[in-house]
Amino acid sequence: GGAVLRPIMKALLRTVLSRRTRASLKIDWLRLRARLRHQRGSRQLLPPTNQLHFGCGRRAVPGWTNVDLVQSPFDLDLAAPLPWRDGVFDAIASQQVIEHLDLESEFLPLLDELRRVARPGCELWLSCPDMEKVCRGYVNDGGRELLADRMTRYPVHLPDGMPSSQMINVLFHQSGEHKNLYDFPLLRWLLEQRGFIDAKQLNETAFRERFPEFPPRRDDNVAMYVRARRASNESF
Repeated sequence: GGAVLRPIMKALLRTVLSRRTRASLKIDWLRLRARLRHQRGSRQLLPPTNQLHFGCGRRAVPGWTNVDLVQSPFDLDLAAPLPWRDGVFDAIASQQVIEHLDLESEFLPLLDELRRVARPGCELWLSCPDMEKVCRGYVNDGGRELLADRMTRYPVHLPDGMPSSQMINVLFHQSGEHKNLYDFPLLRWLLEQRGFIDAKQLNETAFRERFPEFPPRRDDNVAMYVRARRASNESF
């Protein structure tokens, strides 16, 4: 029966498929499940609040519509059409999420959807690893400071004697989870192409001064924070 075959299939998959492939298949399955959940009535919902926090993970913030792929108050696939009506959000925020999305097939379509559900003038705040800071960290000290910074938040277990330059790989790839890193000129250009204007590079302090309800991440050593706003309908 199924109870007998299940562990055999799991063992076979571990033997045949790489860890990254297995993780990718799991994510695709979760994405499909989330898409099917919101297939009916797409683009018709009213959110519980007018502030969207996407990619919240386990950091649901009071007063926000907190969404993620799994284990969130509202599970959905960010690469699919969003389920809300047009022009319902006054603020949208996300921390350390967009680097997990493919630029062309996932991130750009998401920006289109975010513009649709945002009201004119809506603030959009995004944070992600900063390509410039990562490259500078490698040039300055071979990634030692970046590694020390990561260890204060999320321990990284490198084999004894491995050079700290491995931290650059962790930031760029993170076991296949990271699809793209951005610097400010690239992210600003992408935002402008999708109807978000007045992009400014700021930091976590500015973000939490604007939204103090968000818990601190203390990731300014590696991250950039960008604020933009949705253009008016007449601009695009």
